[in-house]
Amino acid sequence: MGRLMPERTDVEVIEGLRAALREFLAAQRRLRGRDAQRPGLTFSQHAILRVLADGAEHSAGELAAAADLTPASVTKMLDGLSRAGLLERVPDPADRRRVGVRITPAGREAFEAKNRRITEAWAEVLADADPAEIDAMASALRRLTALYDAL
Repeated sequence: MGRLMPERTDVEVIEGLRAALREFLAAQRRLRGRDAQRPGLTFSQHAILRVLADGAEHSAGELAAAADLTPASVTKMLDGLSRAGLLERVPDPADRRRVGVRITPAGREAFEAKNRRITEAWAEVLADADPAEIDAMASALRRLTALYDAL
């Protein structure tokens, strides 16, 4: 007769989740490192253009907040994206100190190309996942987000 395995304790289950989260965050860091070496937009640049894709003008501060980046890193990133012709800075005629940022047609094209690659990768990885499983993953991530925000 086979031995029955004892049930895992809540502590063991939570430790398993914590280990999986650490693995996920490490994989995310590795991905960002690889992404910075590849041609095309980085994930951070994509996040900036995602905000601008609504067609409206945004301030650098709005972009930093929406993309969860520091204002200094956004300013540097905007310089590079502007030089590449992917966005344009638009002076505010009412307040010369304020400059808005707007996506260009080339920026929209670069954003959409990166977005397609990301969407295709997600679809491929999750092709055999049940919608309920995907909902459970989203719920777990939201709980972990709330946990991190509460710490």
